[in-house]
Amino acid sequence: MVADNIQWLAWWHEADIVIQSVFILLICMSLLSWGLMSYKAQQLHRIIREERQASNHLMAARELEAAKEKLHLSQPSYVVLDEALKQPDHYGREALSSQLSQKLQEERLQLESGLTLLATIGNSAPFIGLFGTVWGIMHALHTLGGGDTVLTLDTIAGPVSEALAATAAGIFTAVPAVIAYNLLVRRIRFLSGVMEGNATRILNRRCATGCSI
Repeated sequence: MVADNIQWLAWWHEADIVIQSVFILLICMSLLSWGLMSYKAQQLHRIIREERQASNHLMAARELEAAKEKLHLSQPSYVVLDEALKQPDHYGREALSSQLSQKLQEERLQLESGLTLLATIGNSAPFIGLFGTVWGIMHALHTLGGGDTVLTLDTIAGPVSEALAATAAGIFTAVPAVIAYNLLVRRIRFLSGVMEGNATRILNRRCATGCSI
């Protein structure tokens, strides 16, 4: 184990600035993606739970004001309900529906924040790793061809295998990011359905107590 660590450190010191930069960049991208995945997963789990509770409150409460008091300030249904209660009684149903749809779209865009970065990491990491591999192979072949080293399978396999590690690092960074992106998009679609259902309940209840056609 100690010998392997020493060999790895020796390879790292022998690598040029380009290869080192590629690995450092991939490590930073991997840490960023894992942090973002954890944050978004916890955020969506919390909001889904709150929106399901909001559905029960909206159906059980006799007045929308009473249901509003049981909602969290940060959840989408609270924002939509607050917007509905702000509108005057003579506000038309179609106009109110359009207003609530706009608020719902703004909340949906807030939920999607961070997904673009996650998708960018998933798409770009393999190419960054491939660039490191190509650069490492070119550097290794140039070094071997310019010296008195006898070109054998052993002398070529070592530098080439080390260069291929950049591609492996790129794939290792990209695969979790792509999988997490697809899962998070699916959760946001499910959450959007729950939010739209709550917005419809709010619209119906608001127009039932005073809303022009």
